[in-house]
Amino acid sequence: MRRLGRRHFLRGVGGAVLALPLFESLVGSKAFAQTTRHRFTIFVRSGNGVVQASSESAERFWPDGAGALTVAGLRDTFADRATSELSAHATRLLMVKNVRLPFARSSCGHAEAIPQVLTAQNHTGGSGNDPKALGRSVDWYLAEKLNPQGVGPLTFMAGPQSTYIAEALSWSAAQTRTPAERSPLNAYMRLVGLSSSPPEVQQLIASRRKSVNDLVRAQLRALVQRPELSAWDRQRLEQHLQAVRDMELRMTCDLEPAQVSAVQAVTSPESNDVRPEVVRRFMDLAAWAFNCRLNHVATLQIGEGNDQTQYTINGSKLPRFHWISHRIYADGSEGEPIPDALELHHQVDRLQMQLFKYLLDRLDSYQSPYGGTLLDDSLAVWMNDLGLGPPHSADNTPWILAGRAGGGVTSGRIIDHQKKGVNLVLNTVINAMGIRNPDGSQVQDFGDPSLTPGVITGVLA
Repeated sequence: MRRLGRRHFLRGVGGAVLALPLFESLVGSKAFAQTTRHRFTIFVRSGNGVVQASSESAERFWPDGAGALTVAGLRDTFADRATSELSAHATRLLMVKNVRLPFARSSCGHAEAIPQVLTAQNHTGGSGNDPKALGRSVDWYLAEKLNPQGVGPLTFMAGPQSTYIAEALSWSAAQTRTPAERSPLNAYMRLVGLSSSPPEVQQLIASRRKSVNDLVRAQLRALVQRPELSAWDRQRLEQHLQAVRDMELRMTCDLEPAQVSAVQAVTSPESNDVRPEVVRRFMDLAAWAFNCRLNHVATLQIGEGNDQTQYTINGSKLPRFHWISHRIYADGSEGEPIPDALELHHQVDRLQMQLFKYLLDRLDSYQSPYGGTLLDDSLAVWMNDLGLGPPHSADNTPWILAGRAGGGVTSGRIIDHQKKGVNLVLNTVINAMGIRNPDGSQVQDFGDPSLTPGVITGVLA
């Protein structure tokens, strides 16, 4: 092999050409920054609170106490709790209870709670059902750091277009809500349209089931055997080859045929009767988009602000979930009591956990190029914008962080947040994604400047 110039190419089978990085040890250049590991996060929101310990009920949601989580403990000891549905992933869960939404609610608790969840910002308030967040949400902050320039987060909603309180989870800027996609098929078509790779290149790579790295394998072998190649350059070569493979995944990666068919089968996505199905399809799309590096950040809002879905559980169609959360056949404070409303609410909580488990299973089904699975590279976050059914409290909202964020968090435990602000949770997610201030210090100031800065103690790896 002749001496390398400032830019070198390997040529292999069928005329395949692979550009190489500039090697410090061969041409005397300065060291390059290392490639950042891909990390992903998705925020899944449910509404109307959960059945946790209160004057109304014994604990039906969380395992008892605080500390380590185990598969057997969550599955068997706390089988009567809704979170037992997540037992298979116990060692990769970080359960955070008693998170406080810090800003007062003067009119509709639902409408004023949901804009705070991912922004940790105050809202415009006033009467009615349309308060607006006074700052952008964390999904947009993360997309700016993790996605290619100009690519915003995926924003999904399983719920109707016209309703009392519609989407209010994602905010691209102060008082600027992000319109949520309600059709899994439309979302899939847009994601497919992001690829600009020539079809003939896609077909070549797919038909051969080979990477372009494979087509220049002989030349690569000769290159890495060169004695003057430094350990640093060998590491950079491996990073470069992985980057090539990542590009090829984006070129050829597609949703499995059965999942494409399932997406196409949802013809009326805003219908009440298909709400859980739409949730699953959006979860399929988010996991697939992460695996194909089409996006690194997503949100999924389940139900409108005061989720009115009539869920079907064990073959029975329940009253509106918002009514169940009020324990009466009404949206206000007066109405005929709903028989066994507390148990019905608990069953909906279980369904929400089953749906979240579906997402974790989907992320866990993809292998990671770094070892482990996509769930190990991700942080899947589930939250509820209210703490309880009645009285729809905002100082004990539940949060569950699942995955390992590429080694960014220590998991497998439950934490009592002691009614500290939601901004600490969001700061923790930001840092878990590998994001730091320019001076290398932790990001601790996301959210309203009036809030006490910081992160959840002892969570970041």
